[in-house]
Amino acid sequence: MRLLMLGGTEFVGRAVTDAALERGWDVTVFHRGRHAPPPGVSTLTGDRTAG
Repeated sequence: MRLLMLGGTEFVGRAVTDAALERGWDVTVFHRGRHAPPPGVSTLTGDRTAG
C-alpha cells in the first residue's frame, strides 16, 4: 500500500505515519519542514503560504 500523508511529523499525523510504516506501507510525507520526518519515509517539502 502507498500513502501520501499531509503533515505526518507531529501529533495524529505522526501516529498515522508510524502505524503505516509498521504495516510495511510505502509512505511519503508532505510537510513544511519544521519538524523532522520519521525515519523510513520519503519527503516532499512545501508551504501553502509561499509565493
